[in-house]
This record gives sequence, structure tokens and C-alpha cells, in this order.
Amino acid sequence: MPRLDESSAVGAPRGPRKVRRERRSWLYVALGLMVTVGVIALAITVVGNKSEASAETVAVAAPIDGAKLVSTAATKKKAKTVGYAPPASRPRPRPKSEAEPIPATVSVKAENVPAYPPDGRHGRRVVYSKALMHVWIVDDNDRVVRHYPVIGRWDRPAKGVYHVYSTSRDTMNTHSKVVFSYMVRFAWGKEDADTSIGFHSIPIHYADISQWNVKKGDPVSLPSEMGLPIAEGGCVRAVDDNARFLYYWAKVGDTVVVLPTGS
Repeated sequence: MPRLDESSAVGAPRGPRKVRRERRSWLYVALGLMVTVGVIALAITVVGNKSEASAETVAVAAPIDGAKLVSTAATKKKAKTVGYAPPASRPRPRPKSEAEPIPATVSVKAENVPAYPPDGRHGRRVVYSKALMHVWIVDDNDRVVRHYPVIGRWDRPAKGVYHVYSTSRDTMNTHSKVVFSYMVRFAWGKEDADTSIGFHSIPIHYADISQWNVKKGDPVSLPSEMGLPIAEGGCVRAVDDNARFLYYWAKVGDTVVVLPTGS
């Protein structure tokens, strides 16, 4: 009769080696499960930390409570994922208001003269301020194309709105024995209705006048005196460049606004 192998028989008791092998197998399985759980937990932690870091970076980039804006390539990229894009630059601060103009005196020029005439009007015009001894030339689009100091007098011409009625390249005054250029007439004299008042260059004496202690070729005033109310007549004097510019710019019919002294 063949011998029965007790290790292979059904219901036969297991040997010590087989028991040890089975125990090692279960141990390996348990260790594998523990490693797997640890890896999953570590991955969840890393992902969570990255999410928090991204949120913090975007929060720094966002303008919260007036905090300084952070505008880098990294923050812009992350900010786009939450619908916020940092501005390229901050708005420029509003300029401070201009200081109030200070009128001229017979010996001191005006201060804080504005770049735009204080007449409150619009459109093509020439504005003359007797208080500031200054002229502005304004085009149809309300742009100041030129402005400059002049020599005039406080009491004439009277304040008001005038219009250019004639121009002359060269003219003269026989009473004062002077010649001048680039005359742009817009008003009339106070005492003599036949005396024209206009803008022109600095007059030059064409003859000696002993009682006035002047000689032929002497200018009536100096360029350095522009901005002072020291004119003897009623016209408005300017240096050659400015007088020439107005002469070629002005047209008959153009508006001339004369602002009062102290305006």
C-alpha cells in the first residue's frame, strides 16, 4: 500500500515551514499597504501646500487695504487663474493747482502768468491782459500757439472785446519820430479817434530829438523791459519775433480780448 504524504492530505496539519512562509506573506502585504497609504498622504499634503502658496501669492499681488502691488511674471500667471491681472502702472497723481497770478507794477514784472489766458472764452482770438502785461494767441481749437510778455499801459485801451481792422508791415509816428513794424490794429485812441492802437514791434527813433535826449536809431524801450506797463502811447509793444508772428497769424476780423487791470 503506498505511503500517504501527510502534508498534502486534506485536513492534514501544516508543517512549521509552511506556517512561517504564510506569516511572511501577510507581513509583506501589510507593509505594502502601509507604504501605499503613506505615499498617498504625502501627496495630499504636498498638493495642499502648493494650493496655499498659490493663494498667498495671489493675495500679495491683489491690492488689499492699499498694499503695494506686486507685478511679476509669476504673480501675473497665477493671478490670471483667479481672474485678476495686476495693473501695468499706477495712475498719475493730479497736478497741484497753479498759483494765483500776481499783477505787474511799473518796476516789477507779473508772476505766475498762466499758460492759458484767463478770459473764459473759446475759439480763435488774441487775449491781452493789462494787469499781467501778457498776450496769448489762441487758435480755433483753443490751443495757445504763442504767448509772451509785452509793454503797454494800464489805462488804454479800455477793457472789452475788439476786432482786428487793419495791418501794416511797416509804419511810423511823425509826432514821436519813430518807425515800427508788424502793426496789427484793433482799437482807437482815447483822445483822438484818428489814432490807431494795435500790436507792433519796439519803435525806433528815425531822427534826433534833443529835448527828449534821444538820437536817431535809439529804441523806445528795451527787450528786457517786456512785461512792464511803461508805454507812453496806447499801443502794445513786443520783441520782433513775437510781433512778426502775430502779424502773419492775425486776420482782419479776428477777435481781440482786452482784460482789465487787476483781472
